[in-house]
Amino acid sequence: MTQRNEVVLAADSKDLGTVLGCSEGTVEDMRDMGYVESRGELWSVGPARDYLRDAAWADGLWD
Repeated sequence: MTQRNEVVLAADSKDLGTVLGCSEGTVEDMRDMGYVESRGELWSVGPARDYLRDAAWADGLWD
């Protein structure tokens, strides 16, 4: 599977959480894991979207 190359403009982790549909804490966790990369106010979020999609899919397996 290819990795998405997506960049968004966000002032901080709170704004980025709004864009990704997750909490600020989750954004920080993804930063620590290398899924979210900041370039000033530009954020590379393709890997983070893939991670969140896969986590939601895996979570659905346990319902």
